[in-house]
Amino acid sequence: MYKDTQINCANFCSEITDSRELYDLKKGFLEILTHDLKTPIIAQIRVLQMMLDGGFGNLNTEQAEMLQLTLDSCNYMYAMVATLISTYKVDIEDPGLHYSEFNIMQVIEDTIKKVDSFLKENNIKIVILPEIKTPVIAGDMIRLTRVIHTMLLNSLNMAFKNSILKIHLEQTDNTVKVKFESRSGYIMPEKMEKIFKFHTYRTQKYDKIGTGIGLYFARKIIEKHHGKIIAESSINQKNIFGFEIPTEAPDEIYYKDCV
Repeated sequence: MYKDTQINCANFCSEITDSRELYDLKKGFLEILTHDLKTPIIAQIRVLQMMLDGGFGNLNTEQAEMLQLTLDSCNYMYAMVATLISTYKVDIEDPGLHYSEFNIMQVIEDTIKKVDSFLKENNIKIVILPEIKTPVIAGDMIRLTRVIHTMLLNSLNMAFKNSILKIHLEQTDNTVKVKFESRSGYIMPEKMEKIFKFHTYRTQKYDKIGTGIGLYFARKIIEKHHGKIIAESSINQKNIFGFEIPTEAPDEIYYKDCV
């Protein structure tokens, strides 16, 4: 009996040590991402933007195009690193949400402006279909903005060229839904189940900027808002990705702010 207790205690201590080592490894990796990758990328983006703005002299058309491609690549890498950092912070630190009231319609419109070049290049048009009483909701605006950006990029990357992407805003008395409907290839159910997992970006051939860690992070943030992810695919080449969250903050948020 005493020997079994010793073994159990040893195993418990070993699990604690392993968990602590894993936590330290993740925290160290997070610091590397922040300081050794994110900071240099920001510097590259700023220099490239200055060159494109004529800060170092005039550029001919070919030079401007090459620099723009390089800048787009740097912005892509920055977005991936920023998403990876945010994902690790959610898993390691479990940061709380910072609730505020904001206009979700305005967030969507601002996000669309950021992908204007992609829309023109692929001749994709976006139509917003609002069926809501008011666009003002409560939530963590910064994190939900990133979720919307990720969902939009995911739908655009899968959408056929020369097609229309529809953004549905639906509202009940207590919830709001944001759905991105694209004309794109059918996704098998077994693949759909894996799309929002952390490792998906390694295995799916159709994964691009919006999938993988981006969708994993989106799912984590929506779940922290007491919401759920929407992911549907039909054989008539229509995919819908989005989320549903409460329109108001949880009661504990209000209680916490009361003194």
